[in-house]
Amino acid sequence: MELRTYQKQVVKEIGEENAIVKMPTGSGKTFVAAEFILQHLEKLGKSDDSTNKTPNSKIIQRGNGTAALFLVPNCDLVTQQKKVLKKWIGDYEVAEYFGSKAIPTTKFDALVSTPQAFLTLQQTETKTKWFTWSNFFACVFDEVHHVLKDHPYRIIAHGIKAWELNEKQRVQVVGLSASLTYAVEHRAVEQALANLCHDLSVTKMISPTEEELKKSGYVPQDDSIGM
Repeated sequence: MELRTYQKQVVKEIGEENAIVKMPTGSGKTFVAAEFILQHLEKLGKSDDSTNKTPNSKIIQRGNGTAALFLVPNCDLVTQQKKVLKKWIGDYEVAEYFGSKAIPTTKFDALVSTPQAFLTLQQTETKTKWFTWSNFFACVFDEVHHVLKDHPYRIIAHGIKAWELNEKQRVQVVGLSASLTYAVEHRAVEQALANLCHDLSVTKMISPTEEELKKSGYVPQDDSIGM
């Protein structure tokens, strides 16, 4: 499978920055995230040897993290997104975790989890460095608009900022959503987006144009966001 032209461009635009990607339902946000993760894993030089966990010091402004965290808002999406991610990144190890699942016991290159389950891992598995922020080079927030609510996403976003401030290192943040805010009135929308960017230390908002989407054959679907 190959990315569509607009998906390739979005991955390129993310680069090394904290970014929010706004793409309509069915346009392939998960594939964008999967390719972003794959490219950074390949930069870490692990594609030929799954036991090689040596980080690449040339990745500027990052810590020594060698894995990606992919957060999704509910348990059903954990299994769904893990399948997509595993298919895309091939030989890399993809683990999944939510409340009723067994805790991962082997080193992984990507972890797909619900936010509350991941917070619990961080609080209870303190002897395992796999779940500390120092193990992750990036955190992907699927349906990132949940950061605006009283939601575990918000706690995690603030936790990343606090860790970065203390450690002087960085976890790259990528947010995905079809709609970025629950607000309707223009001024409220602007304030909500400002809050979202602040909470995630976002420096870039990326959204393909309607023309770019149509050129690649995208067919519009329902963009309503889940509550």
